Amino acid sequence: MRNSLSCFLFTLFTVLGCGGPRRPDGASSQPVASPPAATAIRVRQTGGAWQVYRLPELAPVQSGAGRLPRIDRLIGLDQETDQLFALTLRDELLAVDLLGGRIDTVATQVTVAVLGPDGTLYAVDRAHRVTTLKRRVRRVWPDTLPAAPRELFGAADQRLLVVARGGDGRLVTASADQPPVTHPLPLASDVTATLWGDVVAVAVDSGVTLLDPLARRSPVFVRLRDHPRAVAFSPAGHRLYVARRTAAGLTVIDRFTHDELDRLTLPAPAALLRPDPLGRWLLAGPASADSAWIVDLTSRTLRGLVATPWGADLPAIAPDGTLLARQGEDAVAIDPDALAERARVPGGAADLWLVSSWRPRGMAVPTAGAPAAAAEAAGEGPVYVQVSVSQNREWSTENAQQLARAGLPARVLAPRSLEDGYRVVLGPYPTRAEAEAIGRKLGRPFWIFQAGGSQ
Repeated sequence: MRNSLSCFLFTLFTVLGCGGPRRPDGASSQPVASPPAATAIRVRQTGGAWQVYRLPELAPVQSGAGRLPRIDRLIGLDQETDQLFALTLRDELLAVDLLGGRIDTVATQVTVAVLGPDGTLYAVDRAHRVTTLKRRVRRVWPDTLPAAPRELFGAADQRLLVVARGGDGRLVTASADQPPVTHPLPLASDVTATLWGDVVAVAVDSGVTLLDPLARRSPVFVRLRDHPRAVAFSPAGHRLYVARRTAAGLTVIDRFTHDELDRLTLPAPAALLRPDPLGRWLLAGPASADSAWIVDLTSRTLRGLVATPWGADLPAIAPDGTLLARQGEDAVAIDPDALAERARVPGGAADLWLVSSWRPRGMAVPTAGAPAAAAEAAGEGPVYVQVSVSQNREWSTENAQQLARAGLPARVLAPRSLEDGYRVVLGPYPTRAEAEAIGRKLGRPFWIFQAGGSQ
C-alpha cells in the first residue's frame, strides 16, 4: 500500500537496469547509476504540519509551512509540482504544496481518488462527477460515471479505470472526451491493474482473467488449481503474482504467455500483496494483517517476516530499498536484506506516511562514484536514461511509442547479445550529467545506460 514527466515515466513501467543477472520481472539486478535518494513524508492524522525525512536513517530534512486539517488518507505525490494530495475526514481532496506551504481544495464530497501514471489526479464525488488536476489545472468532466466506484486505477492517456459498485459488477474505462468501454466483472472479485493501466487482472474462483481495458484484445483466462485471493502485477507489468486461498505460497504468471512460471513458498496462505517500486521485493501478508513476509524476487526466496500491521500506506518499500513499517507506537525503517532496524520515529505509528524519491531542494543526493565520473570524462558513447528492458520486442516498442506520443525522446535499443533485451530509453544525451538531470526529473529511481560508440 503511485510530475507529469516523473509519474508518467516511472509508473508506465519500472525503471530497470542494464547488465547483470535477470530479475523475475525482466529487469537487471545491477544498476549502473547511483542508488536513488528516498524520502518519507509524515502527515499527522490529527492535522497540523507535515515532516519530510531522509531514508534510510529517518533524518528530518524539512517541516511543512502550512497547517492541515484532520486527514483520512494520502492519495499520492506529484513530484513535478511538489504537491502532496490528501483526503480529509470531511471528504475534501487537498493539494498541499510541500515547498511553499499552500493548501488548495481540489474537490469536495470526494468518495475515492487516485493519482494516475501521467501525474493526473482523479477524484470522484458522491454525484459520480470526475474532477481532474494536471499541472495545477483543474477540470470537471462533462459526463458523470455510470455507477459509484469501488476502486479506481489511473491509466495512460488520461484514462480512468473504474471498478463499479452495485448489483452488476463491471469495469468501466472512462475519459473526458471518449465514450466509456465496459467489461462485466464477477461480484466481490479482487481486481488489479498494471501501473499504466494497459492490462487488468481479475481474480475469480477458478483462476485469473486478464482484460484489455480498451477491448482491443479478447480476455484471457488462466486456470489455477486453487482459488486466487489477491493479485498484484510487478512494476514492469511482466509478471502477475497471485495469492491463493488455501495454498501456502504465491503463483507467478507470465503476463504475455499466460504460463504459470513459478511458485514462491510462504509459511501460510497470503491475503495481501504489495510490490516495491523496482520489482526486487514483494511484501505479502496473511489474512490477519498483523505481519509482512519479505519475498526477495531476485532469488525467489522468503527473506523473513516483520511483525507489523497493514494499512493503506504501510508497510511499504521505498525506492532506495528501505522497508518502512509500524511497530508498536513507532515508525521503523528496516533493511530488508539484513532484516535489521536502521532507524525509528517515536510515536510515528499514529500518523500517515508516503515513501518516494521526492526530495526538498538542496537535499544531498547519492553520487555515482569514481567509475561513473571516469566514464563521463572518457565520453564512452551516447548516454541514455533507461526506463525499461524486456525480451518482448512488441511490448518495448509499444511503450516507446506511448512515450513518444507524449513528446518525449523515446526509442528502443536492440539487444547487443542473445541474453540482452530491448531497452526503452530516453536520449541520447551528450553527457552523463545531462542524462542524470533528466533522470532526476522522473521522480523515481533511474539508471543510466552508456552505449558503445556504434549505438
